[in-house]
Amino acid sequence: MKSESDIKQVIGFLEELAVNNDRRWFADNKDRYDAVRSAWEHDMARLITRVAEFDDNSRGLDIKQCVYRIYRDVRFSHDKSPYKRYFSGVIGRGGRHTTVSSNYVHFEPGNIMVGGGVWWPEKAVLSRLRALIDAEGDEWLRIVQSPDFTANFSWWCDTLKKLPADYSHIAADSPLAPYIKMKEYIAIKRVDIDYFDCEDWVERVASDLRRLQPMHDFLNYVFD
Repeated sequence: MKSESDIKQVIGFLEELAVNNDRRWFADNKDRYDAVRSAWEHDMARLITRVAEFDDNSRGLDIKQCVYRIYRDVRFSHDKSPYKRYFSGVIGRGGRHTTVSSNYVHFEPGNIMVGGGVWWPEKAVLSRLRALIDAEGDEWLRIVQSPDFTANFSWWCDTLKKLPADYSHIAADSPLAPYIKMKEYIAIKRVDIDYFDCEDWVERVASDLRRLQPMHDFLNYVFD
């Protein structure tokens, strides 16, 4: 099944929006936005269905739970631009309000990403994640150092400069050390517009997100 949404049209609209980020331009182009957004959400709903085939946490999700609104909350921001310059969504338990390891897609001119993980976990959750990686280090390394993972994803995380005090038993040059220092666990694949030059981009993205499932299953052990 061919995708309804042409990602080139999505990116093209967002490029124009970035240059004309004001309410009058948006109102004049609302019909274009509605058409592009509707087609994109239709395909995102299909992506949710495909991901749910291999991720139990994604079953039963509604599209509106998963995708972010285009409208920015500018109340506490110096940037008063009313609209986001990207379309994005989270596929996992709770949708965009998830706290577990979930999938994420981000469509922005010059910054298109697919991937996922655990975003900014609370301190207690981060402690459990680090303890799990420490206790099951061999399994963790088998997952994140597999060719299927490393050939497709890179880490996009804030990290400590030194190991936490509780992990002095881990050598600084240990293969586990970089993961214990992470403050979050996010793996992404940056792609360009040519990535979507295919019959059905939903299938391509679903195939890549499936590669992350072993990581999600490992990390989500602390939430079960």
